[in-house]
Amino acid sequence: MSVIKGTGAKRRFVMATVVAMAAGTGMSHAAEFEQQYDGHAHGVAQLDLVLDGSELMLQLYSPAMNLVGFEHRARSASERQAVDAALEGLHQAEQMIKLDAAAGCTLRHAEVTQALLDTEERSETAEHGHAEEHAHEDEHDHTRAHEPEGQGEAGRAHTDFEVSYAFHCTAPEKLTSIGLAFFARFPGLETLDVRMITADGQRALTLDSHNIDIGLR
Repeated sequence: MSVIKGTGAKRRFVMATVVAMAAGTGMSHAAEFEQQYDGHAHGVAQLDLVLDGSELMLQLYSPAMNLVGFEHRARSASERQAVDAALEGLHQAEQMIKLDAAAGCTLRHAEVTQALLDTEERSETAEHGHAEEHAHEDEHDHTRAHEPEGQGEAGRAHTDFEVSYAFHCTAPEKLTSIGLAFFARFPGLETLDVRMITADGQRALTLDSHNIDIGLR
């Protein structure tokens, strides 16, 4: 099993697979699945899902606000800890994605991409946290004072999280539903728009905290 943490070339592996499958099967709405997620509504996220034989692939796109409560670069120790906590939760793919045990699915890939916190900026130990919080805030104030007009906080694009998961299932015919724990883990997430392709075709549905399962059969 290869579990990848951080950024990389596989950021859009689900979308590429969706396009390839749609083109290969002659689906009339393939163009709809070629569109990269570019929406940005707080409380709303998108999940792309592909079940191709024994391979299950999912990709989540969400505004950072839904997951950590802010959308700027993490400044304080508490903000860095919030990003760390979100990353830790999202990397626990088998906790976020609930699959039928009978399907024999194992995690092959997990990747989280975000721009709020660099890998080397991950929260330090507790004894350094307080001092670093003040130092980081001072540095941020100094940087903002020297930012060109339009390049400050208001001039930056919104920041999203992109999360990719891949599972291999030995008995995919026994995979009847997929349960999602995103709503329980991230209260800021209110609605999840799901686009999916399986052997039965393509489908779209909307989930919320009262409706967290994706039926596959």
